[in-house]
Amino acid sequence: MPAFQAFLVMVLSDNTLRDELMKAPDLPALVARARELGRERGFDLSEEELQAAVNANRRSWMERWIDS
Repeated sequence: MPAFQAFLVMVLSDNTLRDELMKAPDLPALVARARELGRERGFDLSEEELQAAVNANRRSWMERWIDS
């Protein structure tokens, strides 16, 4: 399982971790915090990997919104 997917599974099952990430005031802060928290838990998350996940989710949201 890629590092981001494994980290995402952890985030979705850990309310404290999720809440910590939700405190980020903006996207750059979220990416930095995700990298830091991921590193603390043994995940090597790149900024590019996280940005790609954000972009994929934005595309998905826009496609659903346009199709409505």
